[in-house]
Amino acid sequence: MTYVIAFQGPALAGQPATPAPTMVNGVATATPATPTGAAPPPGSDMFWILIPVLVMMVLFSTLSGRKQKKARAKMLSELRKNDRVVTAGGIIGSVVEVKPDVVVLRVDEGRETKLTFTRDAITTILQGAASEVTEVSATKTNL
Repeated sequence: MTYVIAFQGPALAGQPATPAPTMVNGVATATPATPTGAAPPPGSDMFWILIPVLVMMVLFSTLSGRKQKKARAKMLSELRKNDRVVTAGGIIGSVVEVKPDVVVLRVDEGRETKLTFTRDAITTILQGAASEVTEVSATKTNL
């Protein structure tokens, strides 16, 4: 068994002091010098700031998604006959019939062309019922 004993002399100016090796089971090991009160590594404080920011981002995105879902459900529940609507494919038509899952639209007034869509395909309601349409056309003729 060989023992290594090192002499640690005084540190040179401008160089950090190196620790003396220690003997563990006959093997010399050097322990790194860790000054007491040393600052944590840079960026370790950012971790604790980042957690609340991420939580807030997830919370806000969830809440805004719920609000949009409620608004869409309200719009689809208020869908009535003779409403002018736009579908997801960009087709504009008047509602002829509203069923629980299906909406029938008249897309060509002259030929009475009707198309059937799922209720989820409706993206926007352009105008209300026929009474509102006649009010709008009556005001245009008075001009």
